[in-house]
Amino acid sequence: MASPDLTYLRKLIGDAWIDAELFADNPTHFLGRWQKKDPNNVWVTYTEGLVKAILTNENIKFDTEVLAKKLKSKTDFVSTLAEMESATFLAQQGFKVTLEPTAPRKGPDIRADWEGVPYFVEIRTVGFSEDEDRRNVVTKEIFTKLGTVPSSYFVTLTVGDEYKPATPKLRDAIKDVVESLNELKERGAKEATLYHLRKDAALLVLPEVSIPDEYYYIQHEADFVAQFRHLGEESPGTPASFLEQRKNPPQPVKDHERLKNILEKKRDQLPKGSRGIIVLEVSEPFMLSDFSVERALYGDLLVEFPRVKSPVEAVGEMTARRNNRGFLLHTSRVSGIVIQKRKVENGKVENEWQVYPTNRANADTIRLSLAELKRFGDIGDRKHLSAENAPNRNDEENQH
Repeated sequence: MASPDLTYLRKLIGDAWIDAELFADNPTHFLGRWQKKDPNNVWVTYTEGLVKAILTNENIKFDTEVLAKKLKSKTDFVSTLAEMESATFLAQQGFKVTLEPTAPRKGPDIRADWEGVPYFVEIRTVGFSEDEDRRNVVTKEIFTKLGTVPSSYFVTLTVGDEYKPATPKLRDAIKDVVESLNELKERGAKEATLYHLRKDAALLVLPEVSIPDEYYYIQHEADFVAQFRHLGEESPGTPASFLEQRKNPPQPVKDHERLKNILEKKRDQLPKGSRGIIVLEVSEPFMLSDFSVERALYGDLLVEFPRVKSPVEAVGEMTARRNNRGFLLHTSRVSGIVIQKRKVENGKVENEWQVYPTNRANADTIRLSLAELKRFGDIGDRKHLSAENAPNRNDEENQH
């Protein structure tokens, strides 16, 4: 099969790197792994298209060496992809765009000028949380090992939060799983459950087999559990799946708190007294809901009823308002947040841009007009937060 035409990637990065990394036998870079998995994959051609747009658009200024280095980086590639998407989108909207305008000093990722008025844009790719990253790496380590162990069983795993990748604690647990597979094969068991508490403290429980009293503590305290189910035929590897550990008591979803923490770290990249925009590229695995976004940016939604004077008095209509815990209310540097959602439809990558204007009415905060806000994406039902509908006020409280 013919290799894809990567004229602009080759022009930016060089033929040697493209040939060595993108078309390697065992690639480690995202581009190479995508190409290896599917020669017709959409992501390599999509990246080529972004590079073409960057190189050929006269309204985009950038440092060629810096961009090439970031694209070749295994750690910076995904975030650089998001920066390129924002740069090309803003250029298409009519802005004059400069990537990393304050380099080598720290600062925003993009300066976008509209008729001489500068807007400073900071971009962040939001993916898995640290806990999700840990879980994914841990399960990958387990699945990789089980994939080399021939057996006729399917294993369902529940793994506690204390198990970290590439640690003796995890290796001990994996060892017990492998030894259990061998024991079950010898016994001809159809199903069983392994409870691993720690090294030399594990319990393999078979149906209708009683557990000695002195081992009950392992069953009740173990936070690494493997359930085995016989499949009938032996395979060259042992298939497995992962079950999320159940929290007791159940814990509320705190996506909004995580989002606020991300924004707090990003706002300092924006200069004071400017039109500051933070773009969050939200990956599908994060599954960030509109409710979590609005809660993080504008505060918790409070529902109130008017006070009644007696038990027989009819209750009036409820009113809803936001409290003062939202991110935007407590910073003067951010005029708006843009949530970017990337998706693939019919073999083509599409982006959606949702704009969330600031609700901070302090005089130190630059609010954007409706026309300005629309240049950054779809404002939806938040037009009432534009400068025309929400004039500034003098308020020294909460200024940062």
